[in-house]
Amino acid sequence: MHLFTKLNYTKQTAFLSLILFLVSIQALPCATQAAMFAVRISPPNFELKGKPGDVLREVIIIENADMAPGIYQVRTADWELDKQGGVVIHPPDKPLAASSCRPWTRIERRTFKLLPKRVKRYRFEVHIPGDVRDGESRFAVVISPAPETIDAMKFGSFDVPVAGAIAVIVYVKVGNAKPELEFKGAIKKKRDGKTVLAIRLHNRGNAHARPFGSVIVKDADRKKVELLSVPFPILPGQTTDTNLAIDREISEIQNIEELKFPLHIKGLIEWDGGTYKVDTILE
Repeated sequence: MHLFTKLNYTKQTAFLSLILFLVSIQALPCATQAAMFAVRISPPNFELKGKPGDVLREVIIIENADMAPGIYQVRTADWELDKQGGVVIHPPDKPLAASSCRPWTRIERRTFKLLPKRVKRYRFEVHIPGDVRDGESRFAVVISPAPETIDAMKFGSFDVPVAGAIAVIVYVKVGNAKPELEFKGAIKKKRDGKTVLAIRLHNRGNAHARPFGSVIVKDADRKKVELLSVPFPILPGQTTDTNLAIDREISEIQNIEELKFPLHIKGLIEWDGGTYKVDTILE
């Protein structure tokens, strides 16, 4: 029997970090003995590179951190980033995303059992087609409890399942795919009632970027503060505000409201394969 299960999907229009999402139920207090989904998984993401015709093989380390045996199910899924920067996993019945490379993917098995405190090396492969163009595709490997292991919360005569899942994010760069960021200006905005500064960047390349760096901000009273770029992926074709965080270890201020506008912002933002020298005035 072949080690890997090929995932078959209907043909559709053709592309960091551990993401934990829970389906939670908010209702009146009730007694429950729902099973815990306690696993440790590494790495949280993969950034793979290959050329047409390559087969990329990787391993996810999965540990059952619970005190009881676990039965898990595995599937691939498409995903996207929402406006707040969170990862949104597509449901199984949603058509393939244009950025998806799930049809190229082979997974070791759809379900497996793991004893307490035991570790499994879970294998997957990406078979890059021989005729694919340079670019970047993506998918996620989603691990969750098998349906038969999920306890339910009781609401009268209704059983409401409570389940968790962990998604390992995978990027696949093919050929000479690379990001190309375009500076769209510095902005100020409100977040949780506080003023924050951000650098607005547009990715006109064909691979994601993860910009980093720092800028020096000088206010109207010549007060200076260093701000650090918060690393966050910018997908191809996406315009994203990269927030700037105060370096509190060396800064004399605690929030942006202490600065007097206009602000002179100067520094360097970098990403894989490129840099941009920021030198702008924010009124």
